[in-house]
Amino acid sequence: MALRRIDRMADGSMLGIWQMTECEDDLPCPIGLNLSAWKNATRRLEKLCTHALLHAMTGSDLIIRTLPSGRPVTDGWEISVSHTRGWVAVYLAKNKKVGVDIEYQSDRVNRIAGRFMRSDEKQESRIGRLICWCAKETVYKLLSEEDLQYAQMRLESFVPAERGVVFVEDLMTDARIKVAYEVTEDFVLTWTDMSK
Repeated sequence: MALRRIDRMADGSMLGIWQMTECEDDLPCPIGLNLSAWKNATRRLEKLCTHALLHAMTGSDLIIRTLPSGRPVTDGWEISVSHTRGWVAVYLAKNKKVGVDIEYQSDRVNRIAGRFMRSDEKQESRIGRLICWCAKETVYKLLSEEDLQYAQMRLESFVPAERGVVFVEDLMTDARIKVAYEVTEDFVLTWTDMSK
């Protein structure tokens, strides 16, 4: 079992991290999860690890379904899920919308920065760019009904650290969303929530 941690917040929300070290055959397939829907072995492993993490967090054999918009849903919880090379993150809450993103550490972010960073966002470091990318992905998931594009979000200036918060402006509605982040040697993790 590659459960790395479950953070339980005072309001009852939970943030879980799983490192995908298992093989498909090492993990139980929850009743109701149809793995044949995914031909790719990596995707199947992601689904199994995500459900194993969800079970570790809730103690229940919940199934994650996907709405036509792509947003994940499960019974009794608001949920956000993210996968990256070797890692899964799940954020759960009862009475508020949630968003989470996890991205492995690599220089790839420098090659694609022009796709997600605006000209008025200045982050010279790889870590700063990773935080920017993850924060925007997190806000996109939080506000999935808006279908925000990267250019419709702007990060306020920040100095990257191992942990902290950044603020993302939703330029469509003038909302300002606080996003927490954590940087490890393996990944960058961002998460946020919002009352319904």
